[in-house]
Amino acid sequence: MKKKTNLLLCLLCLFLLFAKYGFAAEEEKPKEEAKQQAPPPSLVEVTQVTSGETEPMVEFVGTVYFARKSDVAAEVDGIVEQVFFEEGYRVKSGDPLVMLGSDILDTVISATRADYELVLVELEQAEKELQRREPLYREGSVSESSYDEYFFRSKILKNRAMSLKASLDRLLLEKKKKKILAPFDGIVVSKNADKGEWVDDGGMVAVIADDSIVEIVVNVPGDMLKYLEPGEKMTVIKESEKFTGLFLSFVPKGDIATRTFDVKIRMENSAGFIEGMEARALVPSAEKRSGLKVPRDALLDRFGQNVIWVVKDSTAKMVPVQVIGYDGMQVGIAGPGLEGGDLVVTKGNERLREGQPVMVGNK
Repeated sequence: MKKKTNLLLCLLCLFLLFAKYGFAAEEEKPKEEAKQQAPPPSLVEVTQVTSGETEPMVEFVGTVYFARKSDVAAEVDGIVEQVFFEEGYRVKSGDPLVMLGSDILDTVISATRADYELVLVELEQAEKELQRREPLYREGSVSESSYDEYFFRSKILKNRAMSLKASLDRLLLEKKKKKILAPFDGIVVSKNADKGEWVDDGGMVAVIADDSIVEIVVNVPGDMLKYLEPGEKMTVIKESEKFTGLFLSFVPKGDIATRTFDVKIRMENSAGFIEGMEARALVPSAEKRSGLKVPRDALLDRFGQNVIWVVKDSTAKMVPVQVIGYDGMQVGIAGPGLEGGDLVVTKGNERLREGQPVMVGNK
């Protein structure tokens, strides 16, 4: 009986021991799972929040125009024999656009060249005769009138040759102008001539635009013009992309109904703008203000709210901010708890989550 009691006690102890380890394992399992689910440290680049002046900006919707367009015209008249382009074609400077007929002109050139060559022969003959008579005239063997005849004949033929040469050069230049060339690299906006049509001198055959540089024209209230400075950098927005342009000028004639003025912003067309597209521009609206500044790369849009990510104790903290102005590639901000010297994330901020550990990896 005693042996049975001892056996039961041993089994009970083993059961309790296994139960204890089982419960301990179950308690450790959620901790391991939680540890596995925690996001790993994210590699980011940071910079310090600085202080300085920024300009308040207002966003305006504008229209894109090509900065340079040319109404390509014919310098001579003629019938169109060949057209080498269509609307939308890209052309380079010196490319042929239109060839005008030159059949009649070719016959005039041939006749003028023949007259010129004939006069040269006559001039050569007259000069040889003059050279032969000159020593005889000095010796008195030839009369003065006979000498003068060939002297003045040589001068007349020389001037005649010069006149015919000028006429021939003009005709050759006119023939050269029968081929109308592109004045610069660009894109064909309009085609105004086709085969078989007659083109007068000065008649337009095409419109070509240089699409490497564009101008954004926005209508701005008159009271904001005083904040614009020639050459000032301005932000242009296409969809969600931002580009930099330069304030060129404003047209000193406003719309009487709206009291607005056309402001021109010029920029290189790295955005692929086409004339007539919409573009938005940030225009200074008030005097510069002092405050905190961060790089534009640090600013994100989350659910319609501007935010930045601040690194504190090696963890990421999202801070909602209000944009108060711009200064080149810097943006002026105001937000709760922000101070100069705080570390703000400039690269890698798109994938961060609140409280996520970060690893600073500035180059």
